[in-house]
Amino acid sequence: MPGLDLGRRGFLGAAGSMLWMLSASRAWADADWDVPPEIRPVSSVVPDDLRRGDHYTLDPDVRTAGFMNRYAMNSDFGPFVAPSDARLRRLVREVAAIAQLRAMQQSDVFGKAALDAGRSVVRSARNLIDDPAATLSAIPEGIGSIFGRVTEQARRSGRSQHEDGPARQILAVSSFKREYAARLGVDAYSSNQVLQDALDRVAWASAAGNLTLGALSFATGALALQVASNVRMLDQARSIVEATPPSELSRRNRLELQRMQVPVGVADRFLQNPSLSPRHMTVIVASMMALGSIPGRAQFIAYASRADTEESALVFQQMAELIAGFSTQVLPVRHIAIMANLPVAFTETGSVVLLPIDRLLWTERSAGLAQSLAGAQPAAPGIWLTGTATPRAEAGLAKIGLALTQRCGERLPLLD
Repeated sequence: MPGLDLGRRGFLGAAGSMLWMLSASRAWADADWDVPPEIRPVSSVVPDDLRRGDHYTLDPDVRTAGFMNRYAMNSDFGPFVAPSDARLRRLVREVAAIAQLRAMQQSDVFGKAALDAGRSVVRSARNLIDDPAATLSAIPEGIGSIFGRVTEQARRSGRSQHEDGPARQILAVSSFKREYAARLGVDAYSSNQVLQDALDRVAWASAAGNLTLGALSFATGALALQVASNVRMLDQARSIVEATPPSELSRRNRLELQRMQVPVGVADRFLQNPSLSPRHMTVIVASMMALGSIPGRAQFIAYASRADTEESALVFQQMAELIAGFSTQVLPVRHIAIMANLPVAFTETGSVVLLPIDRLLWTERSAGLAQSLAGAQPAAPGIWLTGTATPRAEAGLAKIGLALTQRCGERLPLLD
């Protein structure tokens, strides 16, 4: 919602205190407020095919506070929490992927590869200590090429908290993880530790035990919930993330930021932000590039560099996607400005604020922040939400002249 603080306190924390002080003097004594948290039956929010699956069930209630829905999941692999609709969609895919990866690990072909990998690791470790030069020169061509990544990786002064460490990247484990993740329809940089552990085991067997993708059976169920995008830019960004090492993604993104004339200091803060995964960064940069040479792209990059949690990083990514999608499918965006602590997209006929939030409650704070946004420019912008607003919020926004569009995520493509 307007004025949300996406910086140090995070997207879900106390928001926009300065803007609140500016608008708090406005009288809302006669208003009818929503009282958070809002608790609703999960059946009223989540489609039937997401509420339960072969390996999980959702708790019967969903709680909403801070603009996001929060879900509790019980699964065959332990309990999980999804702090937003987007994270729930991701989690459902991740649970399906974990199930497939664990099934793979029960196969004979995996057992043999894991045994070979164990022997290979012990033997290689001993040889690297005794005669490193000879050991490296004896590595077969297909595996030896992975050591060429050492130099590029060493040049990076920052590393996302979502990435594997240098050892895994150098030994090609991360490359196999990205490949398996792509086949299973999940994000290789996910913070889901159960998923990461399952990917690690299969990737190690591939890197050191000659396990191949062709030897494993992939069901298609894990891909069923992957968001289909009809915007070529997003498809290309996703493919690049899946195929490219983080150090190379960083190099590519830096070149694109230079083309956008983003100041070096801003680019450094963005690329070295540990809360932004290589996927977040690449999708944000691709979205800004898709807008063409319009003013405000550097300001948006500076704005996104303030992410300090995984939740806020995903919000920044989806803000960028929504702006790019709006420009492609609705009206061309002519420039971007950060106003009332939110990016406003300006077209030839007006402006719009595109918010990847699940639920807008009408509270004193959200009312004051909305009023601040409405008064920040001559013509009030339209408000587009990926989620929904309560009836009180709908009426409150209409009263102060903010036109509301709900469920815009069904019209504009997003990568969860």
